[in-house]
Amino acid sequence: MSPLARLAVFFASYFAYVGLFAPYLSLWLNGRGFSPAEIGLLASPMQWTRVVGPPVWGALADRDHPDRLPRMLVTCSLIALGFAGLLLFDWSLWALFAVLFAMSFFLSGLIPVTESMTIKATGGDLGRYGRVRLWGSVGFIVAVLVSGWLFDRIGIEALPFGLLVVLALLVFAARGLQSEPVLAERPARLSYREILATPAVKGFLFASFLMLLAHAPLYTLFSLWLEQKGYSRTQIGLLWTLGVVAEILVFQFQRHFFAWFSVATIWRLSYAVTALRFALISISEGGLLILLLAQAMHAVTFGLHHSASVALVRQWFPPAAQARGQALYTMAAYGLGGSLGGIAAGSLWEAFFPEAAFWAAALAALVGLAVSGWVIRHAKH
Repeated sequence: MSPLARLAVFFASYFAYVGLFAPYLSLWLNGRGFSPAEIGLLASPMQWTRVVGPPVWGALADRDHPDRLPRMLVTCSLIALGFAGLLLFDWSLWALFAVLFAMSFFLSGLIPVTESMTIKATGGDLGRYGRVRLWGSVGFIVAVLVSGWLFDRIGIEALPFGLLVVLALLVFAARGLQSEPVLAERPARLSYREILATPAVKGFLFASFLMLLAHAPLYTLFSLWLEQKGYSRTQIGLLWTLGVVAEILVFQFQRHFFAWFSVATIWRLSYAVTALRFALISISEGGLLILLLAQAMHAVTFGLHHSASVALVRQWFPPAAQARGQALYTMAAYGLGGSLGGIAAGSLWEAFFPEAAFWAAALAALVGLAVSGWVIRHAKH
């Protein structure tokens, strides 16, 4: 199996875990009697650990020899598998938060390190990168559809058993990754302060934070909102699948988009589409046609935005800090943005009305649109 194929298997396994965890955790927690605000808190460790974890794992990856990176990924996957087993027991709010935090911490560095390995293996070719990365979307779809069908029949209480299965697959996939040749000379190391010295880099990270702040209501409470609108768990899984199918298509054909438009232009456009997407959800009242359109926009709000962001990290971060660049992007976006957004979404739901969370998401995306324009102007200089 080629190195790119092995990376594709790893992405598929990791995002199978995400496809089980993200859409159904809120339903599992609701079944355990937690309130929407508590669900927002308990769903946030997957994001909070991306604040503290990626800088640690990224620094280790940049410092360590490439031949030891697969071993690091296997070890982190095994430890996460162990913590997932603890979900089979009943816990109080904060004890469950601690278990979810520990599990997510050891998973938080896997994707930044693997993204860095992939973009290096593809030589920065976004077409080849997209064809590897789309297998993560395939893994997500399979997991979300199969688990939605199963949970409608055996109950959402089976979620921890499903997590054990997909994390065991992740350990197996990590063991299949090949080491890169060790370089005779390694680039000079840079501190985080030196990496963040450029205004465009700091602005890029702030804009990334705003994008995931906007997406947080989708990832933490969208399934619960759909269930309250009368959708079954199978239908919820199908709506999530539509978004990921759109994402797969854009990963497959994105080289055409990046040939027609610059990376920076596509990156900025994604913020405008994100604002429109969450405004549509807010006014939909659960209407299927509007939700289908909003989910199809995932092709831009995640697919093109993520590929453009990975490419901008390669352009704007030094060669000696590529893993840390991907880690900082993950920390700012999926860490700070996702965790703070998840808590805010639950609070807005309870303080006002459920759609308030999606209106706030649209506003965050509009602010991100303004920030992205400022970043692009500074980057040109």
